[in-house]
Amino acid sequence: MSDTVQFSITGEQVIHCASCEARIERALRRVAGGQDVRASADTQQVAVTIDPTHVTPEQVQAKLTALGYDELMEVIYKYVR
Repeated sequence: MSDTVQFSITGEQVIHCASCEARIERALRRVAGGQDVRASADTQQVAVTIDPTHVTPEQVQAKLTALGYDELMEVIYKYVR
């Protein structure tokens, strides 16, 4: 079973380019256990498919915070099973 968690990046610290997308995707794949991760500079969205028995949305959010998307980030959780 897996859940898709979606984050909407807002504020001044945004995803600027393909390099930023790749950096976020690499980091979150490690947290999410190698499942699907998509970051978009066009939409300022990050979608992560996680196994909720191994990782929580809060852990994914903490990794985004560590990457510099901190208090400027508005989080939207969408669970898709």
